[in-house]
Amino acid sequence: MIVVAANPYSGAADNRRRVDELARELAALAGPLRVLWDARERAALLADRAAMASCRVVVAAGGDGTVAQVINELPSGTPLAVFPAGTENLFAATHGFADEPIALARAVAAGRTRALDLGRASVTGRHRLFALMLSAGLDAEIVRRLAKWRDSGAALRRVRRVSYVAHIAASLAGYRHPPVRVLAGETAASGAYCIIANAPAYALDVPLTPQARADDGALDWVVFERGGLAALATYSWAVWRGRHLERGDVRVGRATRLTLDAAAPVPVQVDGDPLGTTPVEVQVMPGALTLIAP
Repeated sequence: MIVVAANPYSGAADNRRRVDELARELAALAGPLRVLWDARERAALLADRAAMASCRVVVAAGGDGTVAQVINELPSGTPLAVFPAGTENLFAATHGFADEPIALARAVAAGRTRALDLGRASVTGRHRLFALMLSAGLDAEIVRRLAKWRDSGAALRRVRRVSYVAHIAASLAGYRHPPVRVLAGETAASGAYCIIANAPAYALDVPLTPQARADDGALDWVVFERGGLAALATYSWAVWRGRHLERGDVRVGRATRLTLDAAAPVPVQVDGDPLGTTPVEVQVMPGALTLIAP
């Protein structure tokens, strides 16, 4: 059995039509399948060990949020494939998944897999796996505001790039840029913004951590020391030019375990979802994800 975990709200296209096309190709080339549109039904099935014993692969059909949710629900060892149908689709782009139903169905039928690392972030009372990145600071505040807006109202709201505009403006106006202290082994750094990455690119394909890899058994970290809007503008220009890692007020490193703490709680996000606030413990989980090779 193949499970397709689909999100009807992600991206700007007609996801039901696109997933129906994918389902036809999967059924023709790879065998029986079950398409799940409801998040609660999906979580219940993925948690059912007896039902999942016959599952060959889970296909996450949605954006990075859908991929992140499925990764956190996926039974260990069950292969994952991705059909990109979101706004950014960073995970799909990083690992070679295209919006091509026939190509994905062929990859699932072939069954070739590779092992990828995951990060594990723990805050008081909960933990979360991440495949792309964790960050603390302004961008996590934007994610927090967006999630609050998305979940308000009678129905879940569809998120597009334009959905971020108001929340970016509100965060820029109200966020106070408190410093975060990062401990990575014997190395310590402090700054206004921190990114811990398992992949090279961030939103809009910005290469914040160009050396990060998802199969090297470690996590790459970057700390931008100065806070405030002027510093943020300077850093943004350096990032767009690919010169930020050369700056004396930007600290970088690689580690298998990290701790983030702050005098006042600082918002934290993982793979585009709010996690809470500091303190947070982070560690790499080598080879924790089995991924279909596209």
